[in-house]
Amino acid sequence: MNEARYACISLPLPSFPRADDPAWEKAPAAELLEVESGGRPFLHTEFRLLRDDDAGALFIRFLGEDDEIRSTYRLHDETLYTQDVFELFLADRGGLTHYKELEVSPYDLTFTGTIDYLKDGRRLLNMDWDIQGFETRTRFTRAAHQTVSIWKLPYAAFDSAPQAGTSWRFNVFRVDHSARGEELQAWRHTGARNFHVPERFGWLDFTA
Repeated sequence: MNEARYACISLPLPSFPRADDPAWEKAPAAELLEVESGGRPFLHTEFRLLRDDDAGALFIRFLGEDDEIRSTYRLHDETLYTQDVFELFLADRGGLTHYKELEVSPYDLTFTGTIDYLKDGRRLLNMDWDIQGFETRTRFTRAAHQTVSIWKLPYAAFDSAPQAGTSWRFNVFRVDHSARGEELQAWRHTGARNFHVPERFGWLDFTA
């Protein structure tokens, strides 16, 4: 049974918190692992999640150690997942046959879609899901060897709003390309070079 859990607390937050906002320190830091083995990846990546129930928004901050950017995309909803990207999969309906897929590139481009699994096992991607109010700020700082990405996800984008005492299933990923090759990272490693393994999703607990 998958018991990996992340406690997401609600706090009064600025409309868009900065990367160094003290509120982030109140959220637990979670590290990403090598997606297949669960071992330590070459580059360190962590995320923190917070929510503001009064503002009706979920926030996530990625801090990714980085030595170069490899991304040629310049338009939203291109296949960002084939190059450097941060990703979040959220199953907000309670099951694992439907979930949301969100991605942000180092150039602050976004990709949003929904995934559905059919009874015959096929996986379908629907690109019609367009989030109104989805805000992101992403920056690579060469001197710091780091990419920082902050996202604001309005509750209205989901099938139901997070409520204290409830939980969603989720996983968090990163793709990085360099002279070393392609590195795939995950919060909950999937046991394969594949992010779409929903049975490996952990739990996002909306605590009081």
